[in-house]
Amino acid sequence: MTGPETGTYYQIGQEASSVTDRSGVHLQVLPSQGSWENIVALFNSDTEFAIFQIDAFSRAAENLYRNTGVSINEDIHVVMPLFSEEVHVIKAKEKDLNFANQQSFVVGCGPENGGSCLTAAVIEDVYDKQFSYINEDFETSLTKLRNGTIDLVIVTAGKPYPLLVEQTGLDLVTLPRFNKASSFYSWTSLGPEDYPWLQRDVEVFAVRSVLATMIQEEEGLANDLVSSVHYSLLGNKDELKKTGHPKWNDVQFTGYIKDFSHAGALRSLGVCKAITDFGYSCSDMVSGNR
Repeated sequence: MTGPETGTYYQIGQEASSVTDRSGVHLQVLPSQGSWENIVALFNSDTEFAIFQIDAFSRAAENLYRNTGVSINEDIHVVMPLFSEEVHVIKAKEKDLNFANQQSFVVGCGPENGGSCLTAAVIEDVYDKQFSYINEDFETSLTKLRNGTIDLVIVTAGKPYPLLVEQTGLDLVTLPRFNKASSFYSWTSLGPEDYPWLQRDVEVFAVRSVLATMIQEEEGLANDLVSSVHYSLLGNKDELKKTGHPKWNDVQFTGYIKDFSHAGALRSLGVCKAITDFGYSCSDMVSGNR
């Protein structure tokens, strides 16, 4: 399960499926509303793998534990840390808007439980603002942004987000730096090379996404399946970086998250390291690359 068909998650999912097919693992790529829906789908066993923002998982785990006493931290495991997504806080270019001094904003952020709305809630919280949310598709929200019906559109997506590239009459809001939840967020920039309508580089914050699973850690086929998916991506990293979505260049192919990575993924990393220690390339051992 990925995200909207126009988004980065969906393209990444399609390209991941194309390389796992070669090793005999077919991943059916399902569109969704985004991170929150994907986490729920994993928890309900409606999907075996999903992509989501790591902050969305933290928020979902906190809410579930607070409401039910159930912890999902030991059930959902990371297969591979993926890429950072940039947070686009967009205003109309001609609108005189001072984020620091203004208290209340009407904000478009896409589907109610999508990753962009989650990020918007974080912004509202850390900067102590009051947001009124409009949950419509981004194209409609951008139209309303230009005509003054709403103040901001917040989009969390990998750059360059296709819908935004060809837009006009927009600008990005620079947000003051903050330290809250620094384990989830980092700082980067967006500029004219990403979106032609920008006239300067703008500092923004970003959040990392992950490929995760609810497949339980156990000996045998379960770990073999996760290992196969992980190793297919790892062994084809050069091809994915060269011909796939630009965000593959930001994927942490050999990375892992301590205490949250799946045993199958760790085994794949161990196998690749052993192959490398013998002077070979892991990509040479991937089915279809020999």
